[in-house]
Amino acid sequence: MTCTIRCVETNLCVGWRFATKGEDVPGENVTPDPLHPEYTHLRQVYFENNQDYGGRFTVPTLYDKKQKCIVNNESSEIIRMLYHVFDDTLPDKYKKIDLLPKDLEKQVEETNEWTYNDINNGVYKSGFATYVVMVTDTIRLG
Repeated sequence: MTCTIRCVETNLCVGWRFATKGEDVPGENVTPDPLHPEYTHLRQVYFENNQDYGGRFTVPTLYDKKQKCIVNNESSEIIRMLYHVFDDTLPDKYKKIDLLPKDLEKQVEETNEWTYNDINNGVYKSGFATYVVMVTDTIRLG
């Protein structure tokens, strides 16, 4: 998948774009969405279950390919889900791997909070900026 933002003359961005079959784009492992090879933009995944969706088309996006719907699009929540929520689906040898050991839980959560507030949120603010001037101001104020 390639993620590019194409801005039109009004400086309004139209969203994340997927590579399409046969498209020659730079980068390693740039492929079409394997579940939706006909989709060109992430917004199509959002509209798949809600034709009236009016929010932003954000990444990361955790998608349930069995239910064919977006489960979550908040990075801090997704990472917390990955700690244990899928343990029942793993082979026994991997169930024993603890991505959030009790003795490190407080430190991991503090680091996640710092990362979210001081790094990720600045990126999101820049990404949600409608105009280039807002992006520049967000980067400076970060």
